[in-house]
Amino acid sequence: MLRPLATRWFEVLCPRSEAVRTLAELARTGAVELELREPQAAEQPLTDIAAGLAEYQRLAQRYQRYWQRGRLRRGPLTAGPVQVMQRALARIAAWRQEADPLIDQLQACEEEQTGLRWLEQIIGKVRGSTLDFALVTSSGPTLGTFCAILPAGTALALPEPMIARSVPWADEDCWMILAPADRLESAKAQVKAQQGRIVVRPPWLKGDAVTALARIRARRSFLSRRAVHLTAEIDSLFDEVGLDDSLGEAVWLDWFSRRVGALEREGEHLAWITGWTDDLDGARLSDALERAGTRALLRFAPPPAGARPPQVLHNPAWLKPFELFARALGVPGGDEADPTPLLALVVPLLFGYMFGDVGQGLVLMAAGLWLMRRFDAARLMVLCGASATLFGFLFGSLFGVEHIIPALWLHPLAQPLIVLAVPLVFAVLLLSVGQLLAGFGALAAGRARHWLAVDAGMLVLYLGLVGMLAAPGLGLGWVALLGLAWYLAGSYWIAHRLLGALAALGHLAESWLQLLTNTLSFARVGAFALAHAALSAAIVTMADTAPGWAALLILILGNLVIILLEGLVVSIQTTRLVLFEFFNRFLKGTGRVFAPLPAPPAVVTGGPS
Repeated sequence: MLRPLATRWFEVLCPRSEAVRTLAELARTGAVELELREPQAAEQPLTDIAAGLAEYQRLAQRYQRYWQRGRLRRGPLTAGPVQVMQRALARIAAWRQEADPLIDQLQACEEEQTGLRWLEQIIGKVRGSTLDFALVTSSGPTLGTFCAILPAGTALALPEPMIARSVPWADEDCWMILAPADRLESAKAQVKAQQGRIVVRPPWLKGDAVTALARIRARRSFLSRRAVHLTAEIDSLFDEVGLDDSLGEAVWLDWFSRRVGALEREGEHLAWITGWTDDLDGARLSDALERAGTRALLRFAPPPAGARPPQVLHNPAWLKPFELFARALGVPGGDEADPTPLLALVVPLLFGYMFGDVGQGLVLMAAGLWLMRRFDAARLMVLCGASATLFGFLFGSLFGVEHIIPALWLHPLAQPLIVLAVPLVFAVLLLSVGQLLAGFGALAAGRARHWLAVDAGMLVLYLGLVGMLAAPGLGLGWVALLGLAWYLAGSYWIAHRLLGALAALGHLAESWLQLLTNTLSFARVGAFALAHAALSAAIVTMADTAPGWAALLILILGNLVIILLEGLVVSIQTTRLVLFEFFNRFLKGTGRVFAPLPAPPAVVTGGPS
C-alpha cells in the first residue's frame, strides 16, 4: 500500500464494424485510458458519417426535450456506423413528419399558458384597486391596451397620448399601457428594445376583473389538459416510429466522435483498441467483452518503447477518502511513497487535538454519517469527529463545559505549555517518518546509496540536535556530531572531492533551516487547541451569566458557531500541515494521473410520465 501501482498496457483486436460497441463496453468499466501505439497509423473511423453526426447533433439540440422522455434502448450496434447513422436519420425524419405539427401545437399551448399566467397575476393586482377593468376590456376599436413587464428601474418614456399605469410587481416593473390602436406597435417595439416582456389581452377576455380571472382559469385548465394530450401523442409516436433503438445507437456514435475520434487500423477489416488499464488482473475487461458478445481478442503486452504508464493508488475502500491529500499534488510517481495509510492516523490525530470536545465531535460524526450517503469524502468527517470525541474525553470537555466529565489527561487552559509541547514532539516523529519515506522512494528509484550516505546522516543530525534542545542533560550532543560527520563523509564519498563536501555544507544549512521551520509550524496545533478551549470557555462563561432559557440558547448557538467556524479553520490547518510540512519531505507528485475514458451515456434516460 505504500507505493502506487503502474497501470497495465492492454490491446484489443476487433472487427472495425464492432469497434464502437467494443470500446463502449470497455469504457463502461471505468478502467481504460486510451493511447495509440502508433499515432501515425491512426484513422478516423467515423469520417464517412461526419455529416450525418453533425445533422444528428443539430437535431438533438432542438428535440432533446422530447427525446429524453423516451426510453433509449442500447442497441446491439451490429451494423457498421454508416448503416446505423443512415437508419437513425431516416427514423428521425419519419418521426419529425408527424411530430412537428404536434410540437408546434404544444409550444403554442405553453406560450399561451405563460402569457395567461402573467395576465392572471396582473389582474389579481388590480382587482382591488379603483381601476375598472371592464373599461379596459371594452376599449376599442380606436384605443388598445397591453401590459409590459420590464427590468426593475427601467425608464419607460412613452410619447403622448399614451398612458401608462404602474402595477405592483415583485422584482420587476409592470405597466398597463393604454394608447391609440395605430400606435400600439411602436410602444411594443420600445418595450422589447428595453428587454421587456409583452402581455397581450386576448380578444375573448371580457368583463370586470372577477369575470376575467374566472375565464383565464378556465382557459388555463383547458390548455393544461391539451398539453397533456399532445405530450402523450408525442410519446406514443416515439415508440411507433422505433426511435428507441436508433437514438440509442446514435448516442454511442456521438460519444465515440467526441471522446475517442481515432483508432489504430489493422488491415481492411480489423482495428486495434490500445491503452492503459487499472484492472491489473484483467477480470473486468474480460467480463465486459464477454457481456458485449463482440468478436474481440484481449491481451496484455509490454507497453511501447518510451511509453509512460499512469500511476494509480491501491488502498482499501475505507482509506480511499484520505487519497485526496496525495491527489492534491497529482499522483505519487513510481519511485515515491503513497502516504495514504499513514494519513489515516495523522489527519484524525491533528484534527482531534485541535478540536477536542466530546459533544462537538459527536455532532461532526453524526453529520458525517448523514453526508456519507451522498459524499464518500464525508468519511473524513466521521473519523475526525471520532478523534475529536476521544480528545474531548482526554481534555474533559463536553460542549465546552469542563466540569461534567473528568479529564482523563489534562485541561488545556490549565497546562498550556504541555499542550504546546506535545505537537512539537509529534512533529519530530512525523518529519522523521517523512525522511524515511524519502529513503523508501530512493530505494525504488535506485538511489539508495546516495540516501544512505547523505540523507540518512541528515536525519541523525536532526534527531541529535532536537534531543540536545529538548533534553540538555542527557548529553545527546555526540548524536548530532555523528550525524554531521556522517553527512560530510557521505557527501565527500559521493562527490569524490573535497569541494563536494564543502558545497554540501550550504545544502546542509538550507535543509536544517527548512526542517526547523517545518517542526516549529506544528506549534500551531497546540495554539489552535488552546484557542478552541478558550473560545469554548468564553461561550460557557456567557451562558453562566445569562438567565433561564437565554443560557441554553447561548450555549447552543455558541457551540454551533464553534463547530462551523473552528471546524473549517482546523480543517484548513490540518491540510496545510500535511501538504506543506509533511509531504515536503518526500512527495513531489511526479506520477502520471490515470484518466479513464468516460462511459457512454446511460442510454436509458427515462420514460413517459
